[in-house]
Amino acid sequence: MNTANPDSYYIGNVLRILDERTIIVSAGKSVLCQGAKIQVYEIIDTVKDLDGNDLDVLIHVKDTLDVIQTENNYSICKKMATRPVTFNFSLSPLLESPIEEYVPLNIDKKDIRPLTPRDPLVRVGDPIKIA
Repeated sequence: MNTANPDSYYIGNVLRILDERTIIVSAGKSVLCQGAKIQVYEIIDTVKDLDGNDLDVLIHVKDTLDVIQTENNYSICKKMATRPVTFNFSLSPLLESPIEEYVPLNIDKKDIRPLTPRDPLVRVGDPIKIA
């Protein structure tokens, strides 16, 4: 894969939004199979080395969806999420697991340059890639 080429990720576009959970994309059976995952994305910047050469693109993933049906020229995808089951009481201390979390780096805060997506919403025409 040519990592400096943003088209190397692209497999199609969002064609239609059917409801809050379902979209149709322009990648069919030759590219996707049922059970695959796709991501709707936007390219928000270019990653450059210290000499200014393009290395890759920074991608903001708007959403990840499961391919539930493929046809010759399109696929239907749905958003799937797993919700944790919570209890109001502890069943057993053995069932509790330690919490892992990301912690701050030791950095100069002046070097922070956050990434800001132009449009975080999934829209008709947005590019898609394989997750």
